[in-house]
Amino acid sequence: MRWRKKIHKGRQETGIVEGAFSGWKVILNVDQTKEAGFRRLLQSGGAKVFSGHSAPLFKEATHLFADFSKLKPDDSRVDVAEAAAQGVNCLKPEYIADYLIQDPPPPMESYCLPEAESYLQNNSDLGIGLSQKRKALGETSRVKRSRIH
Repeated sequence: MRWRKKIHKGRQETGIVEGAFSGWKVILNVDQTKEAGFRRLLQSGGAKVFSGHSAPLFKEATHLFADFSKLKPDDSRVDVAEAAAQGVNCLKPEYIADYLIQDPPPPMESYCLPEAESYLQNNSDLGIGLSQKRKALGETSRVKRSRIH
């Protein structure tokens, strides 16, 4: 409901419609039975969802959602550590629902995939968080500002 009101208000004030996931460029590596649902939800909120999860996509992606516990043994798995090293927010899929429901949205660090935690810890000493890449692009700050208004 909060997002519907925000979208309606934005449409009235500026004519610009941004969904809950506007600016997100997402890689999914989840159970195939759930992937289509995540894809539809993210796309309906304005995210771009990539097909596949190859390493060249890490340069473009802002978010990676993976749940290896539900994958079959022969399913391919994304290299989470490499994605994190390139500045991609590597998170558990639970973040998607909590991001929509909680106000304010929860910190990404609480949903960090274990394979990406060492990257987060290494960079937190330098004052660099998970969303450094987005801040550089201005996407995170734009989203935060719109939540305040």
